[in-house]
Amino acid sequence: MISKKEEQIYNTHLYTSRSVKNKPTRFRSNFDNLDSKDVLYLKKLSKFFYSYKHINLQDWFISPYKVYDSSDGYYDLHFYTTRKALKCYTMYMKRRETRNPDSEESIAHIKTCLSFVYSYCKDNNLTLDEYKASREGSVPTILVHLKEHKITFYMLHLLEVDAIIKAVETSILDFIVSDFWNIYSQTKVKFVNSKQLKQKAKKGRQLVETKLTATINNKQ
Repeated sequence: MISKKEEQIYNTHLYTSRSVKNKPTRFRSNFDNLDSKDVLYLKKLSKFFYSYKHINLQDWFISPYKVYDSSDGYYDLHFYTTRKALKCYTMYMKRRETRNPDSEESIAHIKTCLSFVYSYCKDNNLTLDEYKASREGSVPTILVHLKEHKITFYMLHLLEVDAIIKAVETSILDFIVSDFWNIYSQTKVKFVNSKQLKQKAKKGRQLVETKLTATINNKQ
């Protein structure tokens, strides 16, 4: 017997393994005769995702195909319970942070980040400046959200938070993201020199600021 969450994990794995080969997916609805080993792997993965709620299932399952550039390969459920899977995920997320800022993926991702920040600020009744200055405990909220992959390094540069970042100890920054300053420097140069992302992102930021101001004024 598996839970609804474990069914979701199974079908996300299934979808990923099919979509990388451009094949259609028929999601499984009956799990009565599921292999006992797969049941065990699903329960391990369920516990893992419960502990690390910020990890997106699709990012987790797609990572080895992206890292090894192996759309013709196949990674079973057992693989995703190993340390090798964690290494793949870490590498994939790091590469995603430093990819071409003007790629379709980067532009789509900055839109997702802006949408997240807008929703977070709206829910917490914050302006964008207040969001940048807010903290969770002793750590700036923006860094917590970076660690959870809710925002990206490109988003940090869009928010212009150099002074906030520089006030944080390097050991803490490296705990949040390994090799933080190297990635920060790389992505800043790419962001500044981008031909599309910077312009589109700044327009998006202005829209977020306008909508947040209107929302806060309506509440007063």
